Amino acid sequence: MSLLQSLIRFLLGGACHQVATHCLQFEGRPLPLCARCTGMFLGTVLALLGLWAMGQGRRSRLPSWHMGLILATLAGLWVIDGVNSFLFAIGGSFILYRPSNLMRLISGMGMGLTLGVVLYPVYHLAFWHEVDERRVLDEVWRFFLLAVAGALVVMGILHWRSAPYVLWFWLITAAVFFVFSLVNACLVSLLWHRRGVVGRWWHVVPYLVVGLMLALLEMAAMALLRRLLLV
Repeated sequence: MSLLQSLIRFLLGGACHQVATHCLQFEGRPLPLCARCTGMFLGTVLALLGLWAMGQGRRSRLPSWHMGLILATLAGLWVIDGVNSFLFAIGGSFILYRPSNLMRLISGMGMGLTLGVVLYPVYHLAFWHEVDERRVLDEVWRFFLLAVAGALVVMGILHWRSAPYVLWFWLITAAVFFVFSLVNACLVSLLWHRRGVVGRWWHVVPYLVVGLMLALLEMAAMALLRRLLLV
């Protein structure tokens, strides 16, 4: 493993526990995130790109209540799987089913799609001067397309066992830093009362750069704290 990959793996330790047995392996090496976090971050980026590709434009309102129930269910399954896995880790027993990386990956993908659907309108509300006041994901078939895309990604990760390790390593790394940077950028815009000042996409770039710098600091601090606690 190169020095750069080792540094990135350390930083990603601020976002995930990185327990080797909970990580999917390629070329005999565990990925830098556990299966649940892998699904979550890839799912978040997939939802953001999918909504954009489906022509959701600059919609700035959260989904309707019935779509919210579907998303809440996915988030609830993520919580249940996490609690079930945690109880098995500390006591050797489980409450619903034996934990597995398959369930971690699936529940993580569901949570990621949920986060992406929520983050999409928040991003437009935080930055853009002209927004579309309609709700995001206003038709069920659009969510169905996202779910199918998520299932295909899960199947690709599970069945493309000959995929090079570096492919998934860099995809996961890009997803984590992008999500952290975007969330930080939105927070910076809202906290500095800069909401709705962007008219061109390149005007968002400075906020993303600040968001990335904050992400590096946050992840380094959390990784260091985790190392200290585990010593």
